[in-house]
Amino acid sequence: MRIVWKDSAVPKEYKPIRYRGFMVWGTPKGWEITVPGDDNIYKAHYCALNAIDQHFGDYGQHGTEKRIGYGIQIVGTRKGGETA
Repeated sequence: MRIVWKDSAVPKEYKPIRYRGFMVWGTPKGWEITVPGDDNIYKAHYCALNAIDQHFGDYGQHGTEKRIGYGIQIVGTRKGGETA
């Protein structure tokens, strides 16, 4: 007997977050932000929030130790292409 099934899993959608006047939202590829000139896709929402803090020049001064420990990890860009 052969059993074949179709994977019907739908990627989880995340509610957009407003942080310091910018929007942060999750996609299947990663997390994006609306900071002008920033086309990066971030690994976790913590990384995206840290990138917004860096935009204001106070990176490392906001958030928990866990969030600060994530740093800013970029997994790609919106214009295509993965980073190494």
